[in-house]
Amino acid sequence: MDDSSPDGRAPAADGSRVNAIIPPLAVDGPLVSIRRFPAERLSRGNLVTLRALTRPMLDFLAHCVRARLNALISGGTGAGKTTLLNVLSSYISERERIVTIEDAAELQLHQEHVVRLETRPANVEGKGAIRQRQLMVNASVCAPTASWSARCAAKEALDMLQAMNTGHDGSLTTVHANTPRTR
Repeated sequence: MDDSSPDGRAPAADGSRVNAIIPPLAVDGPLVSIRRFPAERLSRGNLVTLRALTRPMLDFLAHCVRARLNALISGGTGAGKTTLLNVLSSYISERERIVTIEDAAELQLHQEHVVRLETRPANVEGKGAIRQRQLMVNASVCAPTASWSARCAAKEALDMLQAMNTGHDGSLTTVHANTPRTR
């Protein structure tokens, strides 16, 4: 990292996400943040026990996934969107070929046919960035039979909606929003 590239991110060996930023972007000095995840992910039963969902809600969502309906999970930072996506992914059939597209690989899918794609930031010369849009195009030739999973920001939301609208049934994605009206 230097003045021309004052921020960076990297995965840690344990799956944590490390983000660093230095001056001039970090006005008061260098900043490092680490987002750690629990060793054991929450399960279907945990979500019901913790009252994040009722059993009928979970059953309904499971039916939606099994029926290959497209779903968008919305919420604020740290609200549990990826946790819910991981739980819902457990209802995807083993026969499906799943393609995931993420900025930072967090999803833990246990099916046999999973293709994991991850974006890449530009190098110090500002070259080589791979964005979600490029990966979505690439993923379409991976012949997924169902579920694409991605965290969509503003630009990628249109790409995801187009993928959902062009025969990629069973797509699941998350977006950041504090309320339904803010997205």
